[in-house]
Amino acid sequence: MSRDFGFSKDDKRLDVSKFSPRESVAPKDDADDLGDRAADRAGFKSREVVERVARVRKPSQPFDQAFVRAPIDVINRFKTFCNDTGMSYGEALDELMRRAKL
Repeated sequence: MSRDFGFSKDDKRLDVSKFSPRESVAPKDDADDLGDRAADRAGFKSREVVERVARVRKPSQPFDQAFVRAPIDVINRFKTFCNDTGMSYGEALDELMRRAKL
């Protein structure tokens, strides 16, 4: 059995002088878009961190509740006042008390 693996010393060498490397092709600008579309089709979810927006709040103060039993026409007038001014019930109560100088 011969150890020349089918190549004998008498064989001619392969002539590669006529070959040249291929020209490189510039990648398209939307190469990232192709990856994103493929990931979407495959059902992958993004692992990028989503920034949470902080809620801007008014200065907090202690709250309490007051249950008021009043005739329905008084409650309806109060609710209409709140709806017209855009105030909450607490803000409207404060405003009405201020107007009454209490």
